[in-house]
Amino acid sequence: GVALIHAEVEKDYLKKKLAKGKIKPLGPVPELTAKDIEEATRIVAVMGTHSHIRALEMGAEVIIAGRSNDPAMFAALPIKEGYDPGLALHMGKILECGAMASTPGTTSDCMMAYLKEDCFIVEPTNTMRKCIPSTVAAHTLYEKSSPLHIIGPEGVVDVTECKFEQYSERAVKVSGSKLRKSEAINIKLEGASKVAYRTICIAGLRDPIMIKQIDECEKH
Repeated sequence: GVALIHAEVEKDYLKKKLAKGKIKPLGPVPELTAKDIEEATRIVAVMGTHSHIRALEMGAEVIIAGRSNDPAMFAALPIKEGYDPGLALHMGKILECGAMASTPGTTSDCMMAYLKEDCFIVEPTNTMRKCIPSTVAAHTLYEKSSPLHIIGPEGVVDVTECKFEQYSERAVKVSGSKLRKSEAINIKLEGASKVAYRTICIAGLRDPIMIKQIDECEKH
């Protein structure tokens, strides 16, 4: 079967949560206001693995989901099957940007991961690329406020004790990632609103006299 998971959140629901003090700023940003919610054109909740796992438990073979955090689509099935969630989420973090964690790195190529009980192994599918410990470790730091923590709805993946080892000529073994589960599921909200209109005017110039003096004309 096919599962459809919506990510957009109703404005009235968010206003009630805001009034109860359930919405907090994520980092050094202004407090969300009821006016912000009302003026937004779209507000989505960034889901983690929970919704994907629920869909899999309901028998879904294909999942069409709204806004999800990057590791969710890779980590949901392994977590459902009983694999270590810290390793699964860290693995998803590495896979989410294609072959960026390899050298030469790119988002336009693919990476393969092999998840085991106590580690995972990553290797580019393209033989012109290879993973080395520094490229995989570097991508672990990518797009994070803390170099040692991967924060998501499930909690915090702590990579303080993580080891990156050369497994083969083109593959790296990663171990030691640990999930510290949060007491409550915290979901990030993302929204967009209209702030202005932009106009682009394109003009062509055919006057040969002016074209000859174009450098001088541009000064004025």
